[in-house]
Amino acid sequence: MLISTESLLPPDSVSAAKQIALQPLLSKPASSSPYPLSSITYRPLPLGLVSSIPSPPLLFSRSFSRMPQMAPLKTPWKAQSYPSSRRSDHVDTYKSGKLGQVQVPDPYNWLEQNTPETDAWTTEQAEFTRKYLVQNPQLEDLERQLRANFDFEKFSRPVFKKDGRWYWSYNSGLQPQYVFYRSKDATLPLSGQSSPERNAEIFFDQNLITDDGTGALSTTSFSECGKYFAYGISLSGSDFYTVYVRSTDSPFVDKKQRDIENDPGRLPDTLRYVKFSSISWTKDSKGFFYQRMPERLSHGDSNEDKAGTETDKDGDAMLMYHRIGTPQSEDILVMINPENPDWMWSAQVSLDGRYLELYISKDSSRKHLLWIADLRENEIGLDMKWIKLINTFDAAYSIIGNDGTKIYIQTNKDAPQYRLITIDLSDPNFTQTELVPEDKDAKLETADLVDNNKLALVYKRNVKDELYIFDLNGKKLQRLAPDFVGKIEVSSRRDQSWFFTTLSGFTTPCTIAKYDFAEEDESKRWSIYRTTKIQGLNPDDFTAEQVWYNSHDGTKVPMFIVRHKSTPTDGSAPALQYGYGGFTISIAPFFSAVFMTFLKNYRAVLAVPNIRGGGEFGEEWHLAGTKERKINVFKDFIEATKYLKENKIAHPEKIAINGGSNGGLLVAACANIAPEGTFGAAVAEVGVLDMLKFNKFTIGRAWTSDYGNPDDPHDFDFIYPYSPLHNIPKDKTLPPMLLLTADHDDRVVPLHSFKHAAALQHALPGNKHPLLIRIEKKAGHGAGKSTEQRIKESADKFGFVAQSMGLEWYGS
Repeated sequence: MLISTESLLPPDSVSAAKQIALQPLLSKPASSSPYPLSSITYRPLPLGLVSSIPSPPLLFSRSFSRMPQMAPLKTPWKAQSYPSSRRSDHVDTYKSGKLGQVQVPDPYNWLEQNTPETDAWTTEQAEFTRKYLVQNPQLEDLERQLRANFDFEKFSRPVFKKDGRWYWSYNSGLQPQYVFYRSKDATLPLSGQSSPERNAEIFFDQNLITDDGTGALSTTSFSECGKYFAYGISLSGSDFYTVYVRSTDSPFVDKKQRDIENDPGRLPDTLRYVKFSSISWTKDSKGFFYQRMPERLSHGDSNEDKAGTETDKDGDAMLMYHRIGTPQSEDILVMINPENPDWMWSAQVSLDGRYLELYISKDSSRKHLLWIADLRENEIGLDMKWIKLINTFDAAYSIIGNDGTKIYIQTNKDAPQYRLITIDLSDPNFTQTELVPEDKDAKLETADLVDNNKLALVYKRNVKDELYIFDLNGKKLQRLAPDFVGKIEVSSRRDQSWFFTTLSGFTTPCTIAKYDFAEEDESKRWSIYRTTKIQGLNPDDFTAEQVWYNSHDGTKVPMFIVRHKSTPTDGSAPALQYGYGGFTISIAPFFSAVFMTFLKNYRAVLAVPNIRGGGEFGEEWHLAGTKERKINVFKDFIEATKYLKENKIAHPEKIAINGGSNGGLLVAACANIAPEGTFGAAVAEVGVLDMLKFNKFTIGRAWTSDYGNPDDPHDFDFIYPYSPLHNIPKDKTLPPMLLLTADHDDRVVPLHSFKHAAALQHALPGNKHPLLIRIEKKAGHGAGKSTEQRIKESADKFGFVAQSMGLEWYGS
């Protein structure tokens, strides 16, 4: 799908333009660049959005002395009265395949509603948590260092548009949001310059959307002619956004332009209720396709930040065509399916403008239908004639391009590690011809058509990326960047002789390189476009290695170990263990100045186990961590902790675990399941914690492909025993726990964390460690958070870990 090359958004932004966002967002650690830990690729399969949490930075002391500058301080915790949480007598009835009807109390169901009582509860909990966090004398120093370490240039790969300009996103360091720049010089004289923004103009300044920096772009797309720019604005991190259109001749550079009467460059087009949508223009640039939801009266007249606070179940999505200059009420309905209200649509116009490629999904699996309509022979609307190329939900398919009627497709049909096939639309049987066979030892991550007649393929082998060039006959021509170890991302257009890559790893900040086939001298085809420069951290001061350990059933699981060179290796170092384990999402090597700040200042270790449920080793690895096999995910993670202890990589009492969204479920479930004393602290961010009701709110019903359906008796029997909310142990001490959520999170709605916090505090009032919740205001599941919000959140998170485990501080 040719989606991302049309987008200005850096990969760390939460952009539904890249693919349908039906799964819980991967809540990633703040990274040093727009290209951190990410399974968002520039040509992803069309289903399942993984988002990220941006970057950080600071000037550290160069001293590696073992003498701490501040003595360790473990904030004392005495059993005390938590804020009151009313318990109702509400009971839900479920059907069990083994037990018949099961009565499940839900005493905090009232926290599912946005009421004054819920508001009062969140306020009291937030104040209670803040009182504990501010007792940490290191907190201000940690926040100061994080802010300084955030203060470095961050940027995206440039894209060339038909208006003859290069476009890219840029943040000078501490700006709340990225600013989009452009240069009129099509020869790209920017290469090698330290700050190309000095010779460029601002095209769109996101920081002018709102005064507090919580408004941001969710999707962007240029018209084929280059004259128009369509963009979606999300407020307070909501998955909902409003799409506007402006002339590319009129930049958005003044906050007065928020009002359309003061913004002559903005067209009157205003499209509301847009969610999980790409924007794909027709070749004539007269309009574009997008997906919208039914009208939400709760959003009010202007779609301000009421969007994101509702919990209504998503459904009845509509594929629309919008013609420029017309009101939304005149948009043409292209697709809706009342008989299947869960179906969602992602439409993409082929590069040659001939075909409309329609991906139909029903859940967050990557299995979908693939229909194609010939735009030369069809009038846009409900009566379009579709070629139902793939008409069963049996596998993942992603069109990467076409030559006339010959379609190039990446798929995992009969190939768990993915392969490339071709289908000729003129063949009435739609015969699938293999172009590049499956590599049994490496997963085909991305495939791009480049330089007209070549393929750039990125394979993931043992969680490390490899870049190859193939011809269109399926012959391997060469491997590029063979010495690089880390993550490789490619962005390209087939009609250009060059493509850009982003190279990053645990000890390698973002480097953007250009490869140009037009250069006759092969030794000169590579050129470094831009590198990340971080003043406060020296990547050479850190080391990374990959180890393998045996899980509970003998399965070998890889894990990355990252540490500062001064970190002790005698088993006395604290550790932060980060995981996800779901939805085919791979955790590839990533550079994070936030994590590096923690590692350096606390002489700590970062451990990243690539547990089952992820996509590191293809579909079989993913399926081994789903539904009744979900327990493998938790046990893989717990066994990783045991490995750290047994091999003296970390102090046995100072291993903190962390994860977000599906990773928040991982952390909370492991805290319940693992033997007492396994973890030193647990931080669960925006977690899916009420596993008996997750399918009843917003987009949660789509996650049944990974979790199963709690309303199904068979599935209930394997979900209920691990649901964090329903399995809080009363006979053991839990580690210090911090739950993080946000009031505008309409992906994993905050009621999960609200109810779990209340349940923890009620079940374990005498727990010798704190059980707290942090609630961010005017923020969602990760998208759109301002830099300041990210800094403060990171300081609170790592400060909690440090104060609850009594870590020594080595900061300047």
